Formats: sequence, C-alpha cells, structure tokens
Amino acid sequence: MAKKPSMDKTLRQTSDQLKRIRKRVADGGHVDQMQEIDALVGLAKEMADRQLAGLESPADENDGSVQDGDDAWD
Repeated sequence: MAKKPSMDKTLRQTSDQLKRIRKRVADGGHVDQMQEIDALVGLAKEMADRQLAGLESPADENDGSVQDGDDAWD
C-alpha cells in the first residue's frame, strides 16, 4: 500500500496546480472571469483552513476560526 502524502505536501501540490490552472485560464483569453474564479478559490481556501485548524488542534482549544498568518496555500 502506498504511503499517504503529508498534508503540507498535498497543499503545496494543490497550490502549484492552481497556479497552472489560473495561467491557462488567463492565457486562454478569460482574464475577465478570473475575479469569479479567485472568489471561488478563496472560499475553498477558507473552508480548507478551517478544516485544517480543526485537525491540528484539540477540539476543546479550537473554535473553528482561522488565525491571522495561517496561510497554508501560499
């Protein structure tokens, strides 16, 4: 059975893929739609940050909020 990649590695790979997707969208002449795409990506990032916060801290210490400076996708 293959070893599961770390969350950090998975997020880095996802971030790299997202950069390539954004470039392809822009290169395809759809720059005017990037704002909508960025809004959807931002929402997904916020949801992922909240889930990661829940995984990284004990339930009694985590209120589900994302701390400033916690930017796992950048």
